[in-house]
Formats: sequence, C-alpha cells, structure tokens
Amino acid sequence: MTTDIESHPESAAPKGAGDSSKPLSREQVLQRYAKTGYELDRHPAHVIRRAHQRATLRFQQVMAGEDLSPTQFAALATILKQGEVSQNHLGRLTAMDPSTISIVVRKLLKNGLITRSASDTDQRLSMIALTDKGTKYTLDRLERSVEVGRRFLSPLSPAEQATLLRLLNRINDDDPSNGDSGK
Repeated sequence: MTTDIESHPESAAPKGAGDSSKPLSREQVLQRYAKTGYELDRHPAHVIRRAHQRATLRFQQVMAGEDLSPTQFAALATILKQGEVSQNHLGRLTAMDPSTISIVVRKLLKNGLITRSASDTDQRLSMIALTDKGTKYTLDRLERSVEVGRRFLSPLSPAEQATLLRLLNRINDDDPSNGDSGK
C-alpha cells in the first residue's frame, strides 16, 4: 500500500523547504493549491464541524436557561436508560474520552444529579447512578432534547434525515479509535 506522500511526491514537502531556493510566488502557491482539489466548504471535516456547531446552537436555544451541556445531557440520558454504570463504561457508551467523562461526572456530582461510589465487586471501578433529583431532571428534559434533534434536522426531509444518520453512523462505526476500522 502506498501512502499519499508516496503517490504524490510533490505534496510531501514544499519545493525549497529546508534549502536555500527562493520562495514560491503567489501564483505558484495558487497553482499548487488548485492541483490538490482542496475546497474548505466541501471538506467533510469542515462541513461536519459546522453542522456540530449548528447542533450545539440548537441545544442551547432549546435548553435556554439550563446549566447543561450536550455532553452532560448525553451522560444523564445514558445513565437513565442503562441504570448504574461504571464511569469507564459510561465514557465508552457516550463516546467520551476518560478526561471528558471525568469533567462531566464532576459537574453532575456538583449539581446533585448523580452519585459515585466504589463497585461492590471491583473497588477500582467508580459506579455512577442517578439521584432521584437526577432522574426527574433528566426525564423532564428528554422531550426537549428530542426537539433539539428535530430542529437540527428540519432542513431535511424524513428520508434525507434517515439517510444522513445512517451514513454518519457508518462513518462512526468505522472509527479507528474504537478498534473497528477497516471492516
């Protein structure tokens, strides 16, 4: 298998990089740029980042006045559905790295929405459960969270919405960080 650099040696390093040749002219830069086919507004990572910003904005609009982030709500809803769960497993279920889930758990603990205790079977595990307050709080906001999704996807037809979610899930299922790449 060849790497992108091997198949496109001109993209490996700019001509003149690391030597004393003269700098590229603006015209040369633009010619090389054009050869790549790169367009910011068509780059998948950029488009997905902008869509994520839009989804976050919709969450903030619908949940206005709440001291709640989308990641915190994802954790609460997951605990509501799963029941008591280890902090590590909660992070995996919500696709949060250990550092992020730790921050989320601390905030939810501070707000009295969850409890954390040592596992009865493995003292190394921190078990997370909703408090009564956390259960009511989460149940009272589930429909509003569904509304976030409706507003976010509203420019699309129902068939387009289903297609978008199916395709994004396929990309996520092929995420190398979860060990499933290259299925």
